[in-house]
Amino acid sequence: MTDILSKQLLPSEQAMESRVGEETVILHLEKGTYYGLDQLGTRIWELLKEGMAPVAIGDILVREYDASREVIEAEMRRFLSDLYAHGIVVDG
Repeated sequence: MTDILSKQLLPSEQAMESRVGEETVILHLEKGTYYGLDQLGTRIWELLKEGMAPVAIGDILVREYDASREVIEAEMRRFLSDLYAHGIVVDG
């Protein structure tokens, strides 16, 4: 199984977003389901929209959040795997 962090991921065309303060709400158009992203999730989402690979996003987050690479990567794996499973992000 390929590590989600080594994939090139893009936001799905089915994902419509709305910013609410420092958080983001995403509607999956086809499924009609909403997903709420906290501040960290919103930052990852922004960087994915810019076309950045998860590995590069991890580098940025380690600096921005002054957290260990292990913690950032674990959170990113959980978060991106969930978005991928629900069709919010797709292979790029």
